[in-house]
Amino acid sequence: MRGLEQTGQARSNTAKHDEGIKLTTFIPVRFVRHKARKVVVEPTTPGQMASPMNPGQPMSVDANLMAALAKAFFWQELIDSGRVKNMTEMAKAEKVGLARMQKLLKLARLAPDIVEEIARGRQPAGLALLFFVENPLPDDWNEQRAVIGALAS
Repeated sequence: MRGLEQTGQARSNTAKHDEGIKLTTFIPVRFVRHKARKVVVEPTTPGQMASPMNPGQPMSVDANLMAALAKAFFWQELIDSGRVKNMTEMAKAEKVGLARMQKLLKLARLAPDIVEEIARGRQPAGLALLFFVENPLPDDWNEQRAVIGALAS
């Protein structure tokens, strides 16, 4: 797991050389991988991605992650209500591999406040569907907050 950190304040250096003046500008941003692309993380909002359309505002809702959350809650409801006998039956009915279904069903165990942050598009940079597929998710909500919070710190 990778965390994000503020890299410092913007600054500019000027140095005189025999060839002329050399200007060096340092801009404190980080490039991190989010889903399949790299994004800029602004130091003014640690852990939040910069929106290309609205600088200074967090990214919009992650449609893939929201769709996976909706499926997970729907599938969990089918299991809890007894409308399906087991996960194998449900995987066949939904035309999804059993392993994929098991990985997505863990999203139904997310803490409500984490789900709300994702729904509002305020999740930390790096928190995408791939994060949940590749990493184990603790059952305890406080541990979940710590794991996901580590992405933004």
